[in-house]
Amino acid sequence: MSTLSSQSFKNAFFISIIYFIAGVFWIVLSDFIVAVLSDNAHEVTTLQIYKGWFFVFVTTVILFLLSYKIFHVIHSRYTQSLKQIKKYHKTKETLKQTEEIVKASEIELLKYDKILKTIINNSPDAIFAKDIDGKYIIFNDGASKMLHLEVENVLGNSDDAIFAPQDAAKIKEEDKIVLSSFQIDTKEELFVSKDGIEKTFLTTKGPILDKDNKAFGVFGIARDISAQKKHESYLLKSKEKFYKLSHLDVVTSLPNRLHISEVLTAKCSESSPFCLIFIDLDEFGMINDSYGHRFGDKLLFEISKVLKEVFDSSAFISRMGGDEFGIILNSGNKEEITFFMQKLLDKFSNPFTIDFIDIYITASSGICIFPDNAKTMEELYQEADAAMYNAKKMGKNRFSFYHSQFKKDAISYTQMVTNLKQAIKNEELELYFQPQNDSTSGEIVGLEALLRWRHQDKMVLPDIFIPLAEKSGLIIDIGSFVLRSGFKTVKSWHELGILKGRVAINISARQLVHLDFIKTLKAMLKETECEAVWIELEITESSILENPKLTINLLQQIKALGFYISMDDFGTGYSSLSYLKNLPIDKLKIDKSFITNIQNEPKNQTIVKTVIFLAKELGIYVLAEGAETQEEVDFLVENKIDSIQGYYYAKPMPLNEIEKMLQA
Repeated sequence: MSTLSSQSFKNAFFISIIYFIAGVFWIVLSDFIVAVLSDNAHEVTTLQIYKGWFFVFVTTVILFLLSYKIFHVIHSRYTQSLKQIKKYHKTKETLKQTEEIVKASEIELLKYDKILKTIINNSPDAIFAKDIDGKYIIFNDGASKMLHLEVENVLGNSDDAIFAPQDAAKIKEEDKIVLSSFQIDTKEELFVSKDGIEKTFLTTKGPILDKDNKAFGVFGIARDISAQKKHESYLLKSKEKFYKLSHLDVVTSLPNRLHISEVLTAKCSESSPFCLIFIDLDEFGMINDSYGHRFGDKLLFEISKVLKEVFDSSAFISRMGGDEFGIILNSGNKEEITFFMQKLLDKFSNPFTIDFIDIYITASSGICIFPDNAKTMEELYQEADAAMYNAKKMGKNRFSFYHSQFKKDAISYTQMVTNLKQAIKNEELELYFQPQNDSTSGEIVGLEALLRWRHQDKMVLPDIFIPLAEKSGLIIDIGSFVLRSGFKTVKSWHELGILKGRVAINISARQLVHLDFIKTLKAMLKETECEAVWIELEITESSILENPKLTINLLQQIKALGFYISMDDFGTGYSSLSYLKNLPIDKLKIDKSFITNIQNEPKNQTIVKTVIFLAKELGIYVLAEGAETQEEVDFLVENKIDSIQGYYYAKPMPLNEIEKMLQA
């Protein structure tokens, strides 16, 4: 400050000296100039006045400049001082506010610290931290409860004081990895506390870093998932159990249909060839009926063992259900597949011993090759099934490879069934009638109603559509149509007075044993006002043998209604002589297979003679069908047949033609 004042004094003194010298110089110089310029006193006075005014002007200007400079400096310093004063006050205010913020922050920090401690201690998870030496600096209440340790007994101690030695060593090693890797890691850990309790923890660990990113400790959060792991273990066991229940067959322990379907779906997405083999046991139902299902289950188990012996370990063997097995063989070579199938047939040629009983059983198999025959699981099932049924049609105890003709036959069958269903609705079915003639007089003594199907102006043979109706179940509806139409026709003929004897109507085996058959007969008689005594119901020999006791009971009920009963195709099935004496039948019909060309068939002659003799001895009326020649008729008449039906007398005729014949 003194240096600044000294410098100011020097500057002022220097300026004053300069001004003094300049003033003196001006006065002397100006007087000299005035004296030189004029001697006139008046002019001298005037010049002196001008000189004085000029001096005043110059000094005024100098004074103005000096004053302006001085006041400008003073104002600048004053303004600067005001700014500094304002800045000071502002800084002071800011400092005050900062102090208040700091105080508030300290309060908030205390509050947050308290909240943080509350959160940490109230967390159900274990939250902990250790310093670089592995000593605990944080150990919350969750950790205390989880490990059954007091917080104060843990803080300041290392893992050796908490866990078993082997676990403590493991933790220390993990902490070293965390500190060196600077990575946060989460994993499951199994520990045994010092009191012997085994627990599973889901633990997250990471390094604690300072501002220079140097690790000075380890933090961790651990959750006790022991109960969860037990639950997961239970669910896993349950899943395995349910998987076995849904994918394994209980009887054989083989994979079931669901399982093989999943395998087939997966294999169809690949390009490698393989084959699907369907195996169906022939007449397995008879074994179940004879020995019981427990016996049958044991047999299925033994068969599963044989399948495992025949096919190599790469084959997938399953029980599809019932008496069907499915096998996936990783080969598309027919020769190789044939080798295995022949080996299987050889095995089935030996008996299976179940409960000390030897059982012989055969199997029919169908084989479909991927991708030659099928490309999807559904197609594999369809084609293998079609091939298997072809093996059964070939006589059972065989195997068959799939052929495209099977599908054509199946489509044809489906189309035929559809057409047959429509035929019932569209009235394409009609009855033809063939006379039955007395063997001696040749007069008509009865007629047989025969079903015909006219489809698209063509006649479909009964040998084609009747088996189809039997197989598809349509025979019940068709049989009802035949009965109703036949009853109505007979009623009409009776009213016209042209009815000759009885009209025979065929009853199928399935129709006969239908639950509502007797009820249906009664309803139709009432509906058509037909008399039962005008009708002869024909049953086949095979329908009796399927269930003799049931059939005899049904026939007795039918007989009680007033119907006449005949047995058709006698002698073509298994022998029913043992039941013949108990059957409530009125007529035997000798099948045409015994009559055709009988004059040249000595064995058939013997059979026909025997049947006629047996029937007459039992008091049963006898009719021979299929007679076409004079020689056949002569033989039958000679052997005292009661009546004859065949082309020799008349072919089956439609309703209008047979009515003309009856009227004539």
